[in-house]
Amino acid sequence: MSRHHPKNETLAEFAAGTLDEGRSLVVAAHMAMCGACRGVVAAFEAVGGQMLCEIEPVAMSDGAAARALAALDDESPRAAQAKPAVRPVWQSEQQTLLGYDLGPWRWVAPGLHYRAVKTPDVAGTRVFMLKAVPGLKIPQHNHTGTELTCVLQGAFIHEGGRYGPGDCDDADQDDSHNPVIDEGQVCVCLVAMQGDIRMTGVIGRMIQPFIRL
Repeated sequence: MSRHHPKNETLAEFAAGTLDEGRSLVVAAHMAMCGACRGVVAAFEAVGGQMLCEIEPVAMSDGAAARALAALDDESPRAAQAKPAVRPVWQSEQQTLLGYDLGPWRWVAPGLHYRAVKTPDVAGTRVFMLKAVPGLKIPQHNHTGTELTCVLQGAFIHEGGRYGPGDCDDADQDDSHNPVIDEGQVCVCLVAMQGDIRMTGVIGRMIQPFIRL
């Protein structure tokens, strides 16, 4: 598990354009608030560019130039890393997040709500937002795959420390956590998840049907 930033492997995949769309959205949200990771991705892109300069050229396929020009207008999550955000990535009244439509907030358990982020279900990645009230304790859980989380508002605390706005938790099957929502403000997180989550307790059983885990 990383501490407050995506793992270098995740950032390298993002820079190469090989990270799936769901996790790219979470990385983009983090990078809009994190100059350090924008610098890391820029360095990876520079290395990739140099490698391209050194390989043997090949003929372009038909329509390649048109596709490249069309991509310049692409409003994909990667666009968010190009410049710092001038305002928060998400505000409570927004119905979109970095160009993606959001579903309605749905009650899951006392103090906990969920909403879907309407991204393609690529590579088995589900994307959603969680909103939790201060003081709420999320049941202990682990994963069969990955869980990439970016805090948009408020904060939570677990064994990795305190995660506030812009912080990112890049977890996998080797991690187990028991987050507690910090006092002072409702916590809103953006999550991209692969695989299954293993949760215990009443709240965990209530969450599972909503996020298809």
